[in-house]
Amino acid sequence: MSSPRSKWQLDFASLEPTSRNSNVPDPIGFDKNLAAQGSRESSKLSRAAGSDHNEMTLKARRAWDVAMAPAKSIPMNAIMIYMSGNGVQLFSVMITAMLFWNPLKAILSLNQTFERFEPTGAAKNHPEASLLQAKATFLAFQLVTIGLGVYKINAMGLLPTTTSDWLAFMPPKQVSDTAAI
Repeated sequence: MSSPRSKWQLDFASLEPTSRNSNVPDPIGFDKNLAAQGSRESSKLSRAAGSDHNEMTLKARRAWDVAMAPAKSIPMNAIMIYMSGNGVQLFSVMITAMLFWNPLKAILSLNQTFERFEPTGAAKNHPEASLLQAKATFLAFQLVTIGLGVYKINAMGLLPTTTSDWLAFMPPKQVSDTAAI
């Protein structure tokens, strides 16, 4: 049983392809031959010149995203070292070890991290193709994280900063405890 046809329902399958276009006239000044020729030439040129530039720009942008990623973890690491306290407990030692180990791993794998963003072909000679600044930024943020680790070790009292830490005949530093009432 077929459903009754609504007055708003159209059957596009019954329309012929030539009858669709014949009812609509071309705009004034439109030439089909020039339009077809221009689209072929512009697509060839845009694919040849634009694809290298677009790919290089995209790779450079992604390389900068990777370079800036360690900066996003610095505030989190600072909060973690604040919350873990200055005592020498298992949790604070683990946090401190993480502050050294993760940046060192990242620094040692610096070239592998940026390898996928290296320009290929003719894009190597372009000035935007250099990843040196992105790599230096990545390295700087990793060194800031290591600096947080050094600060944490100093706050825990494990960094040898006094002369008594290095010389056995020197008396150890006396810390005077004070309390505010």
